[in-house]
Amino acid sequence: MANIKFLKRLSVEQVEESQDLAPKFDSDGIIPCITKHFETQEVLMFAYMNEESMKLTISSGFAHYWSRSRKKLWKKGETSGMFQEVKRMLIDDDQDCLVIEVLLCPPIGGGNESSCHVGYRSCFYREVPLGKSDKPERLLEFIEDRKSFDPEKVYKDIPNPTKI
Repeated sequence: MANIKFLKRLSVEQVEESQDLAPKFDSDGIIPCITKHFETQEVLMFAYMNEESMKLTISSGFAHYWSRSRKKLWKKGETSGMFQEVKRMLIDDDQDCLVIEVLLCPPIGGGNESSCHVGYRSCFYREVPLGKSDKPERLLEFIEDRKSFDPEKVYKDIPNPTKI
């Protein structure tokens, strides 16, 4: 594991007002992480980090996450070739949530930049309609008009990465 030390949380003042990095991982040992594009500021994905993945992200400069469904550390791009170079990491006031700003590395062999295993640029490729409606159900609206890649070709040797 990367040689980075997180400090022990001693007081509210220390956590909220000092320069001490003392992240608060939840009871499962994870912290939520929002990933945004460094230049456009679009939200690309949401994932979790554990202590090891956070330290690896800090030390390597590339995004690492913790998969809750697979119970496994993963480096973004290790399967798809679509790595995320971290340009900035932010932590919130009580140090229990992260935002990382990344540049998307072009996939090995060329292709479009993407963060979503479904094939879209962002995992947030649909919008929820707001406001009053005559119908009780809401149909999601696609805000990305095409996929960046074919996930069946990229992930052909692994099972579906999403559990329903």
